[in-house]
Amino acid sequence: MKLNTKVNILSTLLTTVILIGSFTGIYFLFEELAITTEVEQLQERAYELSTAVSSLQSTDGIDTIFRAYIPTNGAIIVKDHAARKLLHLQMTSKNIDFTTNSNDHYSMKMIDGIPHIAMDFPLIWPTQQVVEAKFIQPLPTITENLNRLQIILLLIMLIALIPIYLASQLLIRLIVKPVQQLTATMERNIQQSSYEQITVKRKSHDEIAMMTVTYNNLMAQLEVHHEKQQQFIGNASHELKTPLTVIESYAKLLKRRGTENPEVTNEALTAIIHETNMMKQMIEQMLALAKTSETAKITLSHIDFQHFTKDIAQSFQQAYHRTIVIDVPNVIIETDVAKLKQLLFIFLDNARKYSDEEIKLTGLVTDRIEIQIQDTGKGIPQEDIPHLFERFYRVTKDRNRQTGGVGIGLSIAREISRQLNAKIDVESTLEIGTTIKIQLPLIGGATIE
Repeated sequence: MKLNTKVNILSTLLTTVILIGSFTGIYFLFEELAITTEVEQLQERAYELSTAVSSLQSTDGIDTIFRAYIPTNGAIIVKDHAARKLLHLQMTSKNIDFTTNSNDHYSMKMIDGIPHIAMDFPLIWPTQQVVEAKFIQPLPTITENLNRLQIILLLIMLIALIPIYLASQLLIRLIVKPVQQLTATMERNIQQSSYEQITVKRKSHDEIAMMTVTYNNLMAQLEVHHEKQQQFIGNASHELKTPLTVIESYAKLLKRRGTENPEVTNEALTAIIHETNMMKQMIEQMLALAKTSETAKITLSHIDFQHFTKDIAQSFQQAYHRTIVIDVPNVIIETDVAKLKQLLFIFLDNARKYSDEEIKLTGLVTDRIEIQIQDTGKGIPQEDIPHLFERFYRVTKDRNRQTGGVGIGLSIAREISRQLNAKIDVESTLEIGTTIKIQLPLIGGATIE
């Protein structure tokens, strides 16, 4: 069953049930009020009759007085304490007497389809004995009024269903139509492998509008990721093609000339080993980038930043025999130790590759901590700085191959900085050097603006 059908059925059914319940309450309330009014009027008639009878000295002409107070088309029956009838007057030819319940204020009975009420009332008979007068009154007007009320309420309910149906159609347009539009757009995207978005015609902050905006944001992100994926695949293919071509060429050279010339053999094997290492390094960094992008779990801990940077510098100096000058404050920060260490290693390694002099690692503390890694290498052109963190981007075509890089390390650094809520700035001057500035929150959960 479609959603618009469900909305129509449920809204109409729910409203009908509410109307039936309300109208039923109105019907019975009207009936109760009408009967109560008649009972009160009958009771006033009995009081007036009691006053008139109490002033009589004899029973002569008493039936005339009773006839003046008899209800319309009703009856008055007077009985003594022995239940003997002293008087029986009625305005109709049919016997309408019926037994009353002494525990109730009045009794009610249907006679020939017309409700009758009866009420007992004590009187002082002219003989000074206490008798009981039963007043019986038919209520034909109540039956007629209740029948009219039933018809009116039924007509109101039938008429009310028209705006209810129109309101449900409006509700469908407000809720179901955007959902149908979203479903149709998703089906087109699936069939055409596209990232079509839904046009937002008006500004709104309701749930439907927020769903549309969220869907559009999702499509935009998917499209960006798809483009990056295609770019990554193209760049990876291009990067892998070069070493494979070199390996293939030297392998063919060895096949043609075998080991006749030791110099050629040594050159070929050296080139094959070098290109194989390049491919291995590239694949490892691509896997590291994929793992970094997918794994966003952060383990925060408090560290002595000065001691932490000294350990990194010592490990780096032992591995690459390069001098690192450290000037950092003695401060405690909260961060993910492993990820921060990996981030600093990437930038220190870049500084090592593109400079021959010592590397400076300094720190500055304000409401955050700023780490600066400075080298005195060739520098980076200003037009290339915005693209440094793109995968496989090269400042010059042969730069990565000369230094042994594959152009993925800075992409990994960008992903790590995002996970650490860090901000990275690059300042560089040609032939003077490059400075990498990393701004970290002192508390791991904070965000750098």
